[in-house]
Amino acid sequence: MKIGLKNLRLRMKNFEAKIISKEKFNNISIRKKLLIYFISISIIGNISGVLGLIFLHHIGNKYNYAIVNYGLIQGDIGKLGIELEKSNSAVRDFLFSDGDERDKAKVELNGYLDNIDKSLDSISGYIVSDEEMDAIKNIKLNLAKYKQVRNNVSISVIGNRQDEGLKLFRSEGAPIMEEISTEISSLLQRKIDQCNELISKIEIIKITNTILAIITITCSIIISIFISRRLSGRLGRTINKIKDAVESMAEGNLDISIDIESKDELGILAESFSNMIKTLKSYINEISFILGNISEGNLMANTREEYKGNFLEIKKSLDNITKSLTEVISGIKESSSNVNNNSQKLSDTAQILSKRSSEQAYSVDKLTNYINKINEQVKNNAENAENTNIITSKLLIEIEESNRKMQDMLLSMDNIENASKDIEKIIEAINEIASQTDLLALNAAIEAARAGEFGKGFAVVADEVRNLSGQSSNAVSESICLIKNCIEAVNSGKILANNTDSTLRQLVNNIEKATDLVSKINDASSKQAEAIDRVHNDILKISNVIQENSATAQESAAASAELSVQSESLNKMIEKFRIE
Repeated sequence: MKIGLKNLRLRMKNFEAKIISKEKFNNISIRKKLLIYFISISIIGNISGVLGLIFLHHIGNKYNYAIVNYGLIQGDIGKLGIELEKSNSAVRDFLFSDGDERDKAKVELNGYLDNIDKSLDSISGYIVSDEEMDAIKNIKLNLAKYKQVRNNVSISVIGNRQDEGLKLFRSEGAPIMEEISTEISSLLQRKIDQCNELISKIEIIKITNTILAIITITCSIIISIFISRRLSGRLGRTINKIKDAVESMAEGNLDISIDIESKDELGILAESFSNMIKTLKSYINEISFILGNISEGNLMANTREEYKGNFLEIKKSLDNITKSLTEVISGIKESSSNVNNNSQKLSDTAQILSKRSSEQAYSVDKLTNYINKINEQVKNNAENAENTNIITSKLLIEIEESNRKMQDMLLSMDNIENASKDIEKIIEAINEIASQTDLLALNAAIEAARAGEFGKGFAVVADEVRNLSGQSSNAVSESICLIKNCIEAVNSGKILANNTDSTLRQLVNNIEKATDLVSKINDASSKQAEAIDRVHNDILKISNVIQENSATAQESAAASAELSVQSESLNKMIEKFRIE
């Protein structure tokens, strides 16, 4: 297997070498290369599929042949044997019956014989060998003899000679039927053996086709992998060369070359990279040359290379740098002269500024003292406003607590009023009960009077009950009056409490307004104090600035002298530069 794979690889390489040399593979575009490889893989895959279909079609034809020539004929042969057995039964029925049953048996016998003829004709269409043809001929010959025996038996039966017919059938018909059955069994066994042999051959063919299909598929996979690896290897090596060159460029190394012989897109890309590297190197060399001259003081060097595209901006920038440096050096020369001339004037001005700064510092000190006094007064106002705010806040809390208690008292009065109304209802119920009791006592007294001597004790009890009922009614009336007076007193208390609550609410609103005014006064005083502090701080800063200005003025006087010396030194350094 390994030797076969090596041979296959060698053949693929030879085939590829022929294609490359013939079609100049390196100069073909990547699109065409991919197309060639993919078409090759597709052709190999299609060949595998076509071979598989051919193998499948071949096996199908073999199976169809086996079914038609061996499977179906076995059924027909079996049917022939069944019809033959039925004809024997029909002959026996014909021998041992009479009248209509005999006629019916004769008709069935004729039908069975016709079916036997049809089965023989059907079997004859599937005969494939001389032996089978001889067997069919023997069956037909014996069948003709059997029909003659049947006719003779029929004549005997019709003549009422059943015993003679039975004897004739047993002596002549039975051996013929036995011989026919033997031929049928032999023919059936021969077909079964042939069918089994053909099936064995088909199995061998199927296994062979399966092995060939596996080999074909394996070869197609190996060839596809080989082609894919060859393609990826070619493209990968080229891309890696370009990648290495780009990475080297990214690291700042331009001393590189890309050796790619192909003329496809990657070859063109590599050539473009090489041209780009050459162009960049020429640009960098010229930039280094110009910057080197500038570092040596030569500002007369100009660009000579032909810059393209966005690199034109570099050319413009280099030219602008030399031009700007030339202008700067010229300006520095002129400025140096001006600095030297004006340094003395600056020294005189610094002396005057120092004197005036001292005067300003004295004035600022006085202003600082005035602002400190104002700041103390504003802070006192802020503290007083804060204390007032604290007092009003406490008063507001106490009034709100009183208002809350007043609300609780109003709620309690409502509860008392509701309870009084409930008691009034209960007392009215008691009054009703007392009335009913009085009425019952009256009825009891009347009944006691009717009872005479026997009802005297009951009459006394009835009088006592009436007295208690009257007392209950009087007590109920007095309770109702007291409850009404209580409800009126509660209502008066509620009116007074509501008026008190309104007064407290108005007082709370007024105190809240006063608290807001005090808070605003406190905030305004705090802001004034902060503003005065900021003014004070700013004045201190101004004082510091004035003092610093005085010191700076003195330093400027000294620096102006130093500046004059430095300007002369600068003139000497500028003389080193060569400008147009």
